[in-house]
Amino acid sequence: MPRVKAFCVGQAKSGTASIAGLLSASYRVAHEPERAATLDLILRHGRGDLSDTAVRERLRERDARLDLEYDVAWANQFLIGHLLAVFPAARFIVLIRDCYTWLQSITDHLAHRDVPGDVREFMKWWFRPDQYPHGAADRVLEDRGLFSVSAYLHAWNRHVDSCSGSTPADRRLVLRTDELSASHLRLADFLGIPVSSLDAAQGHSNRGTPMEPIASVVAPGYIDEMVHSICGVNMARYFPSIGDRVPRPWMEAPH
Repeated sequence: MPRVKAFCVGQAKSGTASIAGLLSASYRVAHEPERAATLDLILRHGRGDLSDTAVRERLRERDARLDLEYDVAWANQFLIGHLLAVFPAARFIVLIRDCYTWLQSITDHLAHRDVPGDVREFMKWWFRPDQYPHGAADRVLEDRGLFSVSAYLHAWNRHVDSCSGSTPADRRLVLRTDELSASHLRLADFLGIPVSSLDAAQGHSNRGTPMEPIASVVAPGYIDEMVHSICGVNMARYFPSIGDRVPRPWMEAPH
């Protein structure tokens, strides 16, 4: 019988470490468990080397071996259909960060942190640079070893569509990253656990240090145009207060 009670399917740099921290004191939780093997599983399935059945068998085997109550990983977004099928009683925490501060954070992270080899290998499949090449407006990102603005924003939008759209409403809790610290009661109610069992002191993990604002090298107007074109529907749904222009605070937002 599957053991996992809930999966967190947040995008990378959306607060998954904070969710794991909140649950870590009282429950069997892992943040990015067996990440390299999981990313390899996703790539092999994406190439057609593994069937749906084989992927689901691997997930069952991993579940029995790790014996987790909560599985928190950004890679879960790419397995959402399989997880729904293998874990019919599990719930899903969908973390969504607004795409402006997420774009700043993900580009900072990839430009200034040591990114593990398994993640670097995975990124071309994740961000699809052949499908979303750089243009004149963001060529500077290519010079810095980063993908295009379009590539990042399409990845953001795919995550929101796949994770918020495919999970049944009674098994899904959508949390905004910027509201996470005020959402402990909602999270506890959704998971059916006492709010006192959440470790608030560990709920602000893996924050980065803001580096050079992306809007200092790519015109804010271009970023704004791409956001409205690619992410407009989901931004209006989940972040209606952001407005029609690039909000200046996003450039200095904590990671």
